[in-house]
Amino acid sequence: MPSLPLAAPQIQTFGGFHIRRRRLFSPTTGKTLIIPLDHAITMGPAGGLENPRTVIEAAVGGKADAVMLRPGLVHSLAVPGAERLGVIMALTGRLATGVDHVLLNTVEYAAAHAADAVCGEFKFGSPGDLENARVIAALAERAHELGLPVLVTVYSRPEAVRQLGAGAYAHACRIAEEIGADFIKTSLPDDEDIIRQCVESTSVPIVLAGGPPDASTELTDFLGRAVRLGIGGAAIGRRAWAADKPVEAVRDLVTAVHGDRFDD
Repeated sequence: MPSLPLAAPQIQTFGGFHIRRRRLFSPTTGKTLIIPLDHAITMGPAGGLENPRTVIEAAVGGKADAVMLRPGLVHSLAVPGAERLGVIMALTGRLATGVDHVLLNTVEYAAAHAADAVCGEFKFGSPGDLENARVIAALAERAHELGLPVLVTVYSRPEAVRQLGAGAYAHACRIAEEIGADFIKTSLPDDEDIIRQCVESTSVPIVLAGGPPDASTELTDFLGRAVRLGIGGAAIGRRAWAADKPVEAVRDLVTAVHGDRFDD
């Protein structure tokens, strides 16, 4: 008996999922530069986050590919040119204390607010990592039912690195993929072997968060080298909107991720 066509994967590949995903990644390079501005519920409206619209303006002016924010800040997208930005909505979070995230908004709410993708976060090695992973797995299932790509943010806690060594970074990325990530946001050290291992251990794009922990390493140099090793882009918040010249900072990051295609 001939097998039946797999309708669900076809819908995901050619329907809303594909349309939304292509708004997040450059059709020219296949990479992405995301400007997150979801930090204020933890760090407060300070350090460049006082006015979310100015962050959106910097993302537009610097030609970022996407922004990540929370559903309540959708009004900040009423900026000329923001219609070309991909929109990722962070649905998990924490306040000023603690480590682990909880689910704050639903996938349905994000979809109703024109999200192109949704994001959930967990820390590998934290006390609540298993429960957070379960929450994100359920979030990913629902998002895929609605045709929404899923970004999973995962950070390897020092406890995990002490226990597992350098392999903790690739382990964390693999967990993110296996619970439903279509792309992964993580922080990695400036170590080619670790970056290469993470890329080779997953089949979805990895975007780097925040830059190298070593302040002596130039962020744009680090990103350029990581992209050449197969990294799929970057998600940089503080080092963009807290810069003295945010538009120029975003443009420099875009060039580091995509090469010289925006040097016009």
